[in-house]
Amino acid sequence: MKPIYIGATLRDCGKTSVSVGLMQVLQDRGLNPGYCKPVGQHYVRYQEKNIDEDGVLMHQVFNLTDEPYFLSPIAIERGFTRKFINNPNVEPLEKEIIRCHDELLKAHPMVIIEGTGHAGVGSCFGLSNARVAELLGAKVVIVTSGGIGRPLDEIAMSLALFRDHNVDVLGVIVNKVLPEKYDKIKDTVGKGLKLLGTELIGAIPYDKSLTTFTVGQLAEEFDYQILCGHDALSNVIENTVIAAMEPQHVLQHIHTNTLIITPGDRIDNILVSLLVLSQDTSNGGIILTGGFEPHPMIEPLLKSSRIPVLTSTEDTFKVSARMKDLGFKIRSYDTKKVDRLHNLIAEHVEVDRILNSLQE
Repeated sequence: MKPIYIGATLRDCGKTSVSVGLMQVLQDRGLNPGYCKPVGQHYVRYQEKNIDEDGVLMHQVFNLTDEPYFLSPIAIERGFTRKFINNPNVEPLEKEIIRCHDELLKAHPMVIIEGTGHAGVGSCFGLSNARVAELLGAKVVIVTSGGIGRPLDEIAMSLALFRDHNVDVLGVIVNKVLPEKYDKIKDTVGKGLKLLGTELIGAIPYDKSLTTFTVGQLAEEFDYQILCGHDALSNVIENTVIAAMEPQHVLQHIHTNTLIITPGDRIDNILVSLLVLSQDTSNGGIILTGGFEPHPMIEPLLKSSRIPVLTSTEDTFKVSARMKDLGFKIRSYDTKKVDRLHNLIAEHVEVDRILNSLQE
């Protein structure tokens, strides 16, 4: 069975989400798919090697016994592109990708290949998504974000590059479609894709639960110090309040699962936040900014509240600015998100059509 290559029109369209969900659905059907992200731009140290974070996710979520390196053979480390341009030899890289894919095929009847960004990403060192798909003889599914005009334009560009490399594009999955526009977008994009010479094989509705994050993820991502509440770092955040106003106004904006960002010297807002969050079973969290240590009189209250409190040396503006369009990679411990992705792929993607095409 040919490998399936999950590409995208832009970053953060949902390639990893689709890969996770598809992996589960294929396992449900009695298959034993492998996984590989041949070119990884965001790596972590895992089992003594630099492995793309998506490769680590798949290795952990699905308890894969494959050598992690096979899931992530090329990690784009600092200076990688410059070194390649000064000494352009892509053949060893290509051979290593093929070798790792062949190793995975010894344990799996097929492999899900996850790309990096749009079709052209990696061209600067000879390993664009289109070239890697060609190299592995994979058939491609393109993932794009919900909408009509812009996604179709972006798909047209990706199609051109994949076709230039003689790669078969099975179709497109439109992700994060607003529920109130679902039918209109699915119908219109489906017709638009036919004009471009391809098909719609899935339309996944936007699900807010997949965009939530935890206090612990904030601490990990931005290296905030954890003052207290270590046992509650899994608290989910759905709303954010910048508490630089008078405390009576802050009260109006605190809802379930709220993160409150306030200067560390605003004792009034810290106490109000503590009072309100302590009454909510979900608790939310607090970030104290400006590098101010909490007043000695309220620090014991914070530590006894079980509310996770983070501290940052940066000012309130810088901390709050990071919250705009904030997105986190799914983690292996996000079991609810993993289960939700399973259901979304099973319900909204034509998996049978994909499998039938891979056997042709």
